[in-house]
Amino acid sequence: MNLIDEANQTLRIQNHRYRYHLSPNSGWSNDPNGLVFYQGKYHVFLQNDPFNSSSNRIFWAHFISTDLIKWKQIDFALAPDSFYDIDGCYSGSAIVEENKLFLVYAGHKNKQNSYVESICVAESSDGIHFEKWNNNPIITRDPNINTKRFRDPKIFKKDNYFFILVGGESNEGCGQLLLYQSKSIYGEWHYVGKTLNKAKGLGNMIECPDYFSLNGENILLGSPKGIETNEKHGFDSCYYLCDPKFAGERLPQGKTLDYGWDFYAPQTMYDPIKKRRLLFGWLGLPIEQEKESVANYQNIGALTIPRELVLKNDKILVFPVSEYEKLRDGAGSRIQEKIDYSSSSEFVFSNIPSNFEFHISSKRGSYGILVKEHSLIVKIHDQIRAHQVTIDNVYGIESLSLYIDNGLTELFINNGEYVCTNKCEFESNNVKVDFENDDKVVGFNYKINSIF
Repeated sequence: MNLIDEANQTLRIQNHRYRYHLSPNSGWSNDPNGLVFYQGKYHVFLQNDPFNSSSNRIFWAHFISTDLIKWKQIDFALAPDSFYDIDGCYSGSAIVEENKLFLVYAGHKNKQNSYVESICVAESSDGIHFEKWNNNPIITRDPNINTKRFRDPKIFKKDNYFFILVGGESNEGCGQLLLYQSKSIYGEWHYVGKTLNKAKGLGNMIECPDYFSLNGENILLGSPKGIETNEKHGFDSCYYLCDPKFAGERLPQGKTLDYGWDFYAPQTMYDPIKKRRLLFGWLGLPIEQEKESVANYQNIGALTIPRELVLKNDKILVFPVSEYEKLRDGAGSRIQEKIDYSSSSEFVFSNIPSNFEFHISSKRGSYGILVKEHSLIVKIHDQIRAHQVTIDNVYGIESLSLYIDNGLTELFINNGEYVCTNKCEFESNNVKVDFENDDKVVGFNYKINSIF
Protein backbone atom coordinates (compact mmCIF):
# COMPACT_ATOMS: atom_id res chain seq x y z
CA MET A 1 0.00 0.00 0.00
CA ASN A 2 1.42 3.39 -1.00
CA LEU A 3 1.50 6.39 1.30
CA ILE A 4 -1.57 8.17 -0.05
CA ASP A 5 -3.62 4.96 0.22
CA GLU A 6 -2.53 4.66 3.85
CA ALA A 7 -3.73 8.21 4.46
CA ASN A 8 -7.07 7.44 2.78
CA GLN A 9 -7.62 4.62 5.29
CA THR A 10 -8.01 7.27 8.00
CA LEU A 11 -11.17 8.53 6.24
CA ARG A 12 -13.15 5.31 6.78
CA ILE A 13 -14.65 6.50 10.06
CA GLN A 14 -15.95 10.07 10.15
CA ASN A 15 -14.45 11.77 13.20
CA HIS A 16 -14.56 15.53 12.64
CA ARG A 17 -13.94 17.50 15.82
CA TYR A 18 -16.06 20.52 14.88
CA ARG A 19 -19.65 20.80 13.73
CA TYR A 20 -19.64 23.50 11.07
CA HIS A 21 -15.96 24.25 10.40
CA LEU A 22 -13.82 22.38 7.91
CA SER A 23 -11.47 20.23 9.94
CA PRO A 24 -9.56 17.03 9.20
CA ASN A 25 -10.92 13.61 10.01
CA SER A 26 -7.76 12.91 12.02
CA GLY A 27 -4.43 14.41 13.02
CA TRP A 28 -2.97 17.89 12.65
CA SER A 29 -4.05 20.56 10.17
CA ASN A 30 -3.22 24.15 9.31
CA ASP A 31 -3.23 26.36 6.18
CA PRO A 32 -6.03 26.37 3.59
CA ASN A 33 -4.69 25.56 0.12
CA GLY A 34 -5.82 25.45 -3.49
CA LEU A 35 -9.21 27.17 -3.17
CA VAL A 36 -10.91 26.79 -6.52
CA PHE A 37 -14.24 26.17 -8.29
CA TYR A 38 -13.89 23.24 -10.68
CA GLN A 39 -16.41 21.03 -12.50
CA GLY A 40 -19.37 22.38 -10.55
CA LYS A 41 -17.81 22.04 -7.10
CA TYR A 42 -15.99 24.20 -4.57
CA HIS A 43 -12.65 22.60 -3.72
CA VAL A 44 -10.80 23.38 -0.51
CA PHE A 45 -7.54 21.69 0.39
CA LEU A 46 -5.68 22.05 3.67
CA GLN A 47 -2.42 21.05 5.29
CA ASN A 48 -2.93 17.80 7.23
CA ASP A 49 -0.86 15.08 8.85
CA PRO A 50 -3.54 12.40 9.38
CA PHE A 51 -1.23 10.18 11.44
CA ASN A 52 0.03 12.66 14.03
CA SER A 53 -1.20 15.46 16.28
CA SER A 54 1.76 17.56 15.11
CA SER A 55 2.99 18.73 11.70
CA ASN A 56 5.32 15.79 11.16
CA ARG A 57 4.68 14.97 7.47
CA ILE A 58 2.18 17.17 5.69
CA PHE A 59 -0.35 15.91 3.12
CA TRP A 60 -3.04 17.85 1.26
CA ALA A 61 -6.47 16.93 2.64
CA HIS A 62 -9.36 17.63 0.27
CA PHE A 63 -12.94 18.83 0.80
CA ILE A 64 -15.66 19.41 -1.81
CA SER A 65 -19.06 21.11 -1.81
CA THR A 66 -21.67 22.12 -4.34
CA ASP A 67 -23.24 24.86 -2.18
CA LEU A 68 -20.74 25.97 0.53
CA ILE A 69 -23.11 24.42 3.11
CA LYS A 70 -22.64 20.66 2.96
CA TRP A 71 -19.06 19.40 2.67
CA LYS A 72 -17.40 16.04 2.17
CA GLN A 73 -13.82 15.08 2.83
CA ILE A 74 -12.61 12.91 -0.04
CA ASP A 75 -9.32 11.18 -0.88
CA PHE A 76 -6.09 13.00 -0.13
CA ALA A 77 -4.74 14.97 -3.08
CA LEU A 78 -1.00 15.00 -2.29
CA ALA A 79 1.30 12.87 -0.16
CA PRO A 80 4.97 13.52 0.76
CA ASP A 81 6.32 10.59 -1.24
CA SER A 82 8.86 12.09 -3.68
CA PHE A 83 12.49 13.07 -3.21
CA TYR A 84 11.67 16.79 -3.44
CA ASP A 85 8.73 16.74 -0.95
CA ILE A 86 9.59 13.74 1.22
CA ASP A 87 9.12 15.75 4.43
CA GLY A 88 6.01 17.67 3.43
CA CYS A 89 3.77 18.92 0.63
CA TYR A 90 3.59 22.45 1.95
CA SER A 91 1.11 25.22 1.14
CA GLY A 92 0.20 26.43 -2.32
CA SER A 93 -2.65 27.22 -4.67
CA ALA A 94 -4.69 25.92 -7.61
CA ILE A 95 -5.61 26.96 -11.13
CA VAL A 96 -7.89 25.55 -13.82
CA GLU A 97 -6.42 25.41 -17.31
CA GLU A 98 -7.70 23.51 -20.38
CA ASN A 99 -10.26 21.71 -18.20
CA LYS A 100 -7.57 20.36 -15.89
CA LEU A 101 -7.01 21.24 -12.25
CA PHE A 102 -3.42 22.07 -11.33
CA LEU A 103 -2.03 22.24 -7.79
CA VAL A 104 1.13 24.27 -7.24
CA TYR A 105 2.80 23.69 -3.89
CA ALA A 106 6.04 23.88 -1.93
CA GLY A 107 7.97 20.64 -1.64
CA HIS A 108 9.84 20.41 1.67
CA LYS A 109 12.89 18.21 2.26
CA ASN A 110 14.84 18.19 5.50
CA LYS A 111 18.61 18.28 5.65
CA GLN A 112 20.90 18.11 8.65
CA ASN A 113 20.25 21.36 10.55
CA SER A 114 18.47 22.85 7.52
CA TYR A 115 15.92 22.17 4.78
CA VAL A 116 15.26 22.70 1.06
CA GLU A 117 12.02 24.14 -0.32
CA SER A 118 11.08 24.18 -3.99
CA ILE A 119 7.99 24.81 -6.12
CA CYS A 120 6.21 21.76 -7.56
CA VAL A 121 3.09 20.96 -9.58
CA ALA A 122 0.49 18.19 -9.83
CA GLU A 123 -2.47 17.88 -12.19
CA SER A 124 -5.88 16.20 -12.35
CA SER A 125 -8.55 15.61 -14.97
CA ASP A 126 -11.27 14.66 -12.49
CA GLY A 127 -10.49 16.92 -9.52
CA ILE A 128 -9.91 13.90 -7.28
CA HIS A 129 -6.82 12.00 -8.38
CA PHE A 130 -3.62 13.99 -8.90
CA GLU A 131 -0.34 13.13 -10.63
CA LYS A 132 2.85 14.97 -9.81
CA TRP A 133 4.88 16.15 -12.78
CA ASN A 134 7.84 13.91 -13.59
CA ASN A 135 10.22 16.87 -13.83
CA ASN A 136 9.38 18.52 -10.51
CA PRO A 137 10.39 20.94 -9.09
CA ILE A 138 9.42 23.66 -11.57
CA ILE A 139 11.15 26.47 -9.61
CA THR A 140 14.14 26.24 -7.30
CA ARG A 141 15.47 28.89 -4.96
CA ASP A 142 18.24 31.28 -6.01
CA PRO A 143 20.44 31.69 -2.89
CA ASN A 144 21.58 35.09 -4.14
CA ILE A 145 18.12 36.61 -3.67
CA ASN A 146 16.42 34.54 -0.96
CA THR A 147 17.19 32.46 2.12
CA LYS A 148 15.98 28.87 2.52
CA ARG A 149 12.52 30.25 3.43
CA PHE A 150 10.94 29.84 -0.02
CA ARG A 151 7.35 28.62 0.03
CA ASP A 152 3.57 29.00 -0.44
CA PRO A 153 3.32 29.63 -4.22
CA LYS A 154 0.27 31.52 -5.50
CA ILE A 155 -0.37 30.90 -9.21
CA PHE A 156 -2.50 33.16 -11.41
CA LYS A 157 -2.86 33.97 -15.10
CA LYS A 158 -2.71 37.42 -16.67
CA ASP A 159 -2.30 38.56 -20.30
CA ASN A 160 -1.77 34.97 -21.50
CA TYR A 161 1.12 34.44 -19.07
CA PHE A 162 1.22 32.41 -15.89
CA PHE A 163 2.67 34.01 -12.77
CA ILE A 164 3.69 32.53 -9.43
CA LEU A 165 4.16 34.57 -6.27
CA VAL A 166 6.46 32.92 -3.71
CA GLY A 167 6.73 33.88 -0.06
CA GLY A 168 10.29 34.53 1.00
CA GLU A 169 12.96 36.17 3.10
CA SER A 170 15.73 38.40 1.81
CA ASN A 171 19.33 37.63 2.71
CA GLU A 172 19.15 40.70 4.96
CA GLY A 173 16.32 39.14 7.00
CA CYS A 174 13.43 41.12 5.53
CA GLY A 175 10.14 39.60 4.41
CA GLN A 176 9.65 39.63 0.65
CA LEU A 177 7.55 38.27 -2.21
CA LEU A 178 9.18 36.96 -5.39
CA LEU A 179 7.44 36.88 -8.78
CA TYR A 180 8.05 34.33 -11.55
CA GLN A 181 6.60 34.23 -15.08
CA SER A 182 6.10 31.53 -17.71
CA LYS A 183 4.13 30.76 -20.86
CA SER A 184 3.39 27.28 -19.52
CA ILE A 185 2.56 25.95 -16.07
CA TYR A 186 5.39 23.47 -16.49
CA GLY A 187 7.88 26.21 -17.36
CA GLU A 188 10.41 27.44 -18.10
CA TRP A 189 9.83 29.85 -15.23
CA HIS A 190 11.72 33.14 -15.27
CA TYR A 191 12.37 35.34 -12.25
CA VAL A 192 10.72 38.77 -12.65
CA GLY A 193 11.64 40.53 -9.41
CA LYS A 194 10.61 41.07 -5.82
CA THR A 195 8.84 43.43 -3.45
CA LEU A 196 9.76 43.76 0.23
CA ASN A 197 8.33 44.74 3.59
CA LYS A 198 8.44 48.43 4.36
CA ALA A 199 10.80 47.70 7.27
CA LYS A 200 12.56 44.67 8.77
CA GLY A 201 10.56 45.04 11.97
CA LEU A 202 7.39 44.23 10.02
CA GLY A 203 8.49 40.63 9.54
CA ASN A 204 11.45 38.56 8.39
CA MET A 205 9.25 36.58 6.01
CA ILE A 206 5.92 36.94 4.21
CA GLU A 207 4.07 33.62 4.05
CA CYS A 208 1.01 32.52 2.08
CA PRO A 209 0.71 35.37 -0.46
CA ASP A 210 -2.45 35.93 -2.47
CA TYR A 211 -3.22 38.36 -5.29
CA PHE A 212 -6.63 39.35 -6.64
CA SER A 213 -8.90 42.27 -7.56
CA LEU A 214 -11.85 43.81 -5.73
CA ASN A 215 -13.88 46.57 -7.37
CA GLY A 216 -11.12 46.91 -9.95
CA GLU A 217 -8.43 47.42 -7.28
CA ASN A 218 -5.51 45.00 -7.11
CA ILE A 219 -4.85 43.62 -3.64
CA LEU A 220 -2.11 41.55 -2.05
CA LEU A 221 -2.60 39.33 0.98
CA GLY A 222 0.33 38.17 3.05
CA SER A 223 1.06 36.61 6.43
CA PRO A 224 4.24 38.11 7.85
CA LYS A 225 6.15 36.31 10.58
CA GLY A 226 8.94 37.58 12.81
CA ILE A 227 7.21 40.92 13.49
CA GLU A 228 8.76 42.90 16.33
CA THR A 229 5.79 42.74 18.72
CA ASN A 230 4.63 40.91 21.81
CA GLU A 231 1.31 40.06 20.14
CA LYS A 232 0.54 36.75 18.41
CA HIS A 233 4.16 35.56 18.72
CA GLY A 234 5.11 37.97 15.92
CA PHE A 235 2.63 36.62 13.34
CA ASP A 236 -0.15 38.47 11.50
CA SER A 237 -2.22 38.43 8.32
CA CYS A 238 -2.48 41.64 6.31
CA TYR A 239 -3.80 43.08 3.10
CA TYR A 240 -1.88 45.61 1.01
CA LEU A 241 -3.73 48.05 -1.23
CA CYS A 242 -1.15 48.22 -3.98
CA ASP A 243 -0.08 46.80 -7.32
CA PRO A 244 3.70 46.35 -7.03
CA LYS A 245 5.94 46.26 -10.09
CA PHE A 246 8.29 43.75 -8.40
CA ALA A 247 11.25 45.98 -9.04
CA GLY A 248 12.59 45.90 -5.50
CA GLU A 249 10.13 48.46 -4.14
CA ARG A 250 8.78 48.44 -0.59
CA LEU A 251 5.23 47.43 0.27
CA PRO A 252 2.98 49.92 2.03
CA GLN A 253 2.01 49.31 5.64
CA GLY A 254 -0.21 46.24 5.75
CA LYS A 255 -3.74 46.53 7.13
CA THR A 256 -5.00 44.00 9.65
CA LEU A 257 -7.46 41.49 8.24
CA ASP A 258 -8.49 39.88 11.54
CA TYR A 259 -7.76 41.09 15.09
CA GLY A 260 -7.98 37.71 16.80
CA TRP A 261 -5.18 35.50 18.09
CA ASP A 262 -6.17 32.49 16.01
CA PHE A 263 -6.22 33.57 12.38
CA TYR A 264 -3.41 33.00 9.88
CA ALA A 265 -2.53 32.09 6.28
CA PRO A 266 -5.81 33.21 4.62
CA GLN A 267 -6.43 32.36 0.98
CA THR A 268 -9.14 33.49 -1.42
CA MET A 269 -10.95 32.26 -4.50
CA TYR A 270 -13.30 33.74 -7.06
CA ASP A 271 -16.82 32.32 -6.91
CA PRO A 272 -18.18 32.27 -10.48
CA ILE A 273 -21.68 31.36 -9.26
CA LYS A 274 -22.30 34.56 -7.28
CA LYS A 275 -19.39 36.54 -8.73
CA ARG A 276 -17.72 37.32 -5.40
CA ARG A 277 -14.40 36.83 -3.62
CA LEU A 278 -14.41 34.15 -0.91
CA LEU A 279 -11.87 33.64 1.86
CA PHE A 280 -10.90 30.80 4.17
CA GLY A 281 -8.28 31.21 6.88
CA TRP A 282 -6.52 28.84 9.21
CA LEU A 283 -8.35 29.10 12.52
CA GLY A 284 -5.10 28.73 14.40
CA LEU A 285 -1.66 30.25 14.78
CA PRO A 286 1.89 28.86 14.80
CA ILE A 287 3.17 28.24 18.36
CA GLU A 288 -0.37 28.67 19.73
CA GLN A 289 -1.86 25.58 18.10
CA GLU A 290 0.98 23.37 19.31
CA LYS A 291 -0.44 23.83 22.83
CA GLU A 292 -3.35 21.61 21.83
CA SER A 293 -1.00 18.74 21.11
CA VAL A 294 0.59 19.12 24.54
CA ALA A 295 -2.93 19.02 26.02
CA ASN A 296 -3.46 15.66 24.23
CA TYR A 297 -6.12 16.74 21.75
CA GLN A 298 -6.16 14.24 18.90
CA ASN A 299 -7.77 16.18 16.03
CA ILE A 300 -6.07 19.55 15.84
CA GLY A 301 -6.81 22.47 13.55
CA ALA A 302 -9.66 23.87 11.48
CA LEU A 303 -10.49 26.50 8.89
CA THR A 304 -12.70 29.52 9.36
CA ILE A 305 -16.21 29.48 8.00
CA PRO A 306 -16.27 30.73 4.39
CA ARG A 307 -16.21 34.52 4.30
CA GLU A 308 -16.98 37.08 1.62
CA LEU A 309 -14.73 40.08 0.95
CA VAL A 310 -15.97 43.52 -0.09
CA LEU A 311 -13.81 46.62 -0.60
CA LYS A 312 -15.37 49.84 0.69
CA ASN A 313 -13.56 53.16 1.18
CA ASP A 314 -10.14 51.46 0.96
CA LYS A 315 -11.10 48.99 3.68
CA ILE A 316 -11.85 45.30 3.22
CA LEU A 317 -15.04 44.17 4.93
CA VAL A 318 -15.12 40.49 5.87
CA PHE A 319 -18.35 38.68 6.71
CA PRO A 320 -19.81 35.15 6.62
CA VAL A 321 -21.26 33.96 3.34
CA SER A 322 -25.04 34.31 3.32
CA GLU A 323 -25.41 30.56 2.74
CA TYR A 324 -24.50 29.91 6.37
CA GLU A 325 -27.87 31.28 7.49
CA LYS A 326 -29.35 28.09 6.00
CA LEU A 327 -27.46 26.10 8.63
CA ARG A 328 -29.50 27.70 11.41
CA ASP A 329 -31.71 25.14 13.15
CA GLY A 330 -35.08 26.87 13.32
CA ALA A 331 -36.11 30.46 13.83
CA GLY A 332 -33.87 31.07 16.84
CA SER A 333 -34.73 32.21 20.35
CA ARG A 334 -34.33 35.42 22.31
CA ILE A 335 -31.14 35.32 24.37
CA GLN A 336 -31.72 35.05 28.11
CA GLU A 337 -29.37 34.88 31.06
CA LYS A 338 -28.59 31.66 32.96
CA ILE A 339 -29.91 29.53 30.10
CA ASP A 340 -27.93 26.70 28.52
CA TYR A 341 -27.15 27.18 24.85
CA SER A 342 -25.52 24.80 22.39
CA SER A 343 -21.75 25.17 22.03
CA SER A 344 -22.40 25.04 18.27
CA SER A 345 -24.34 28.29 18.08
CA GLU A 346 -24.60 31.74 16.59
CA PHE A 347 -25.34 34.74 18.84
CA VAL A 348 -26.63 37.84 17.04
CA PHE A 349 -27.05 41.28 18.65
CA SER A 350 -28.40 44.60 17.40
CA ASN A 351 -29.26 47.95 19.02
CA ILE A 352 -26.06 47.75 21.06
CA PRO A 353 -25.49 50.59 23.55
CA SER A 354 -22.16 52.36 24.05
CA ASN A 355 -21.54 50.20 27.12
CA PHE A 356 -22.24 46.52 26.69
CA GLU A 357 -21.06 43.22 28.18
CA PHE A 358 -21.69 39.66 27.06
CA HIS A 359 -20.14 36.46 28.44
CA ILE A 360 -20.46 32.78 27.62
CA SER A 361 -18.85 30.11 29.76
CA SER A 362 -18.56 26.49 30.77
CA LYS A 363 -16.69 24.83 33.62
CA ARG A 364 -13.58 24.73 31.40
CA GLY A 365 -13.61 27.99 29.47
CA SER A 366 -14.95 31.54 29.31
CA TYR A 367 -15.32 34.09 26.53
CA GLY A 368 -16.33 37.70 27.08
CA ILE A 369 -17.08 40.79 25.02
CA LEU A 370 -16.87 44.25 26.58
CA VAL A 371 -17.78 47.46 24.75
CA LYS A 372 -16.89 50.76 26.41
CA GLU A 373 -15.34 54.13 25.59
CA HIS A 374 -15.06 53.40 21.85
CA SER A 375 -13.15 50.18 22.47
CA LEU A 376 -14.16 46.56 22.04
CA ILE A 377 -12.39 44.06 24.28
CA VAL A 378 -12.49 40.29 23.91
CA LYS A 379 -11.27 38.13 26.78
CA ILE A 380 -10.57 34.40 26.42
CA HIS A 381 -9.61 31.97 29.15
CA ASP A 382 -9.48 28.18 28.96
CA GLN A 383 -7.24 25.32 30.04
CA ILE A 384 -4.36 26.22 27.70
CA ARG A 385 -4.67 29.93 26.90
CA ALA A 386 -5.49 33.35 28.32
CA HIS A 387 -5.76 36.23 25.83
CA GLN A 388 -7.16 39.70 25.67
CA VAL A 389 -7.78 41.47 22.37
CA THR A 390 -8.50 45.21 22.33
CA ILE A 391 -9.81 46.96 19.23
CA ASP A 392 -9.64 50.74 19.66
CA ASN A 393 -11.44 53.55 17.83
CA VAL A 394 -14.60 51.56 17.31
CA TYR A 395 -17.32 54.17 16.91
CA GLY A 396 -20.93 53.08 16.81
CA ILE A 397 -21.40 49.32 17.04
CA GLU A 398 -24.63 48.48 15.29
CA SER A 399 -24.36 44.71 15.15
CA LEU A 400 -22.41 41.78 16.57
CA SER A 401 -22.50 38.23 15.24
CA LEU A 402 -20.63 35.59 17.23
CA TYR A 403 -20.19 32.03 15.98
CA ILE A 404 -19.00 29.38 18.45
CA ASP A 405 -18.23 25.79 17.51
CA ASN A 406 -16.88 23.52 20.24
CA GLY A 407 -13.90 25.72 20.96
CA LEU A 408 -13.78 27.96 17.88
CA THR A 409 -15.10 31.53 17.97
CA GLU A 410 -15.57 34.03 15.14
CA LEU A 411 -16.83 37.52 15.98
CA PHE A 412 -18.05 39.84 13.21
CA ILE A 413 -18.64 43.50 14.11
CA ASN A 414 -20.77 45.86 12.00
CA ASN A 415 -21.17 43.34 9.19
CA GLY A 416 -17.46 42.74 8.83
CA GLU A 417 -15.97 46.13 9.63
CA TYR A 418 -13.93 44.30 12.27
CA VAL A 419 -13.37 40.57 12.75
CA CYS A 420 -11.91 38.79 15.77
CA THR A 421 -11.18 35.06 15.52
CA ASN A 422 -10.09 33.07 18.56
CA LYS A 423 -10.07 29.62 20.07
CA CYS A 424 -11.69 29.05 23.45
CA GLU A 425 -12.02 25.45 24.59
CA PHE A 426 -15.37 25.17 26.35
CA GLU A 427 -15.11 21.35 26.34
CA SER A 428 -18.85 21.07 26.81
CA ASN A 429 -21.92 20.57 24.66
CA ASN A 430 -23.52 23.59 26.30
CA VAL A 431 -22.54 27.06 27.51
CA LYS A 432 -24.18 29.55 29.83
CA VAL A 433 -24.84 33.21 29.01
CA ASP A 434 -24.39 36.24 31.22
CA PHE A 435 -24.85 39.82 29.98
CA GLU A 436 -26.01 43.24 31.04
CA ASN A 437 -29.58 43.13 29.92
CA ASP A 438 -30.77 46.31 28.28
CA ASP A 439 -34.29 46.46 26.93
CA LYS A 440 -32.99 48.12 23.79
CA VAL A 441 -30.58 45.28 22.98
CA VAL A 442 -31.98 42.64 20.67
CA GLY A 443 -30.20 39.31 20.92
CA PHE A 444 -31.00 36.00 19.25
CA ASN A 445 -29.40 32.57 19.44
CA TYR A 446 -29.41 30.01 16.65
CA LYS A 447 -28.22 26.45 16.96
CA ILE A 448 -26.10 25.58 13.90
CA ASN A 449 -26.43 22.30 12.05
CA SER A 450 -23.50 20.22 10.84
CA ILE A 451 -21.84 20.78 7.47
CA PHE A 452 -20.80 17.12 7.26
